[in-house]
Amino acid sequence: MKNCICCRLGFSFYASNNIKTSSNTGEFDDLLDNNIFRDPSDTVDEIELTYQSEMNSSLLDTNGSIKSQPNQKRLEIEELTLQTPTNGTTLVHNLSADVYDKDHLLIMGPSGSGKTSLLRAMAGLWRSGKGKITFYLDPEVDFTQEKSDTQENSGKRGDVLFLPQRPYMVLGSLRQQLLYPTWSATVEETTPGGSNIDGSPPLLIREDGNEKPTTDDLMRTLEKVCLGHIADRFGGLDSIHEWSSVLSLGEQQRLAFARLLLSQPKLALLDESTSALDEANEAFLYQQIQSAGITYISIGHRRTLTKFHNKILQISTADPKSNERNWRIEDVDAQDSLYGRLNQKEVPSES
Repeated sequence: MKNCICCRLGFSFYASNNIKTSSNTGEFDDLLDNNIFRDPSDTVDEIELTYQSEMNSSLLDTNGSIKSQPNQKRLEIEELTLQTPTNGTTLVHNLSADVYDKDHLLIMGPSGSGKTSLLRAMAGLWRSGKGKITFYLDPEVDFTQEKSDTQENSGKRGDVLFLPQRPYMVLGSLRQQLLYPTWSATVEETTPGGSNIDGSPPLLIREDGNEKPTTDDLMRTLEKVCLGHIADRFGGLDSIHEWSSVLSLGEQQRLAFARLLLSQPKLALLDESTSALDEANEAFLYQQIQSAGITYISIGHRRTLTKFHNKILQISTADPKSNERNWRIEDVDAQDSLYGRLNQKEVPSES
């Protein structure tokens, strides 16, 4: 039996702090044009985003528990064409690809080629174009839409997390920063219209959410991302500051990876999520999420990132006069990497 869910978004979304302020939106400027101000009467093609769970007896062990699936498909992209919302210019033409468990994909290409637009399409934040994107959920997961604008979503955990280049910093304590968004979405973070204050659609939430991490869990996770010092630096986990101001962008990105390690999603979408870090810190964070068993799709420019991915999706600038595909997918070979794979872990400094 197959369960299929069609909806706008299945992610806990880390958004820019204030999408209405251009100085803070950066990469989200065209998102406003794409999703928020579109006339509902417009008859244009839209990308279909679905969530599917396959449940059958072959997935059950003799004791009734779910069997581990070593090559479980996490994502399928079918004949996806991305277009700009204003004039319909094609960015990516007729892309088809599959991502399996632990099948880490790196998206590369020149500026303006559609890399971030593709990742946004996966996150339900870019609908201009045509084609289908399907996420395959674990069969034991019971997903339901957010029940109301006034109910708390704490204790829920989604299968996919999207981390933008500039993480969203909530107004609250350091503890709340770490628990966001998996255990801390409240009515204050949701607008009457059903969207979160950061502009993202409502979360698709899991009914059997994990227990909230303890103080010890939070401190251990901060150590894992080389932020073990900031609790003392700012007066403990329950101290309240303007975190987007007192933390550097690199520290904010490491904090977002701490959220990722705490949430343990099956798939992470990383949009230049380590851009403010040096190569040593970047490598260390990727090693952490690899060790945690998280499958991820990354956008990045550094060739050193190939060490932590199995495949590369290379996108070139689309030729408006051609219907030829402007992408290719290649396996990453250790001998083909400019630097080779790391032989041992290097623990970077916390500076």
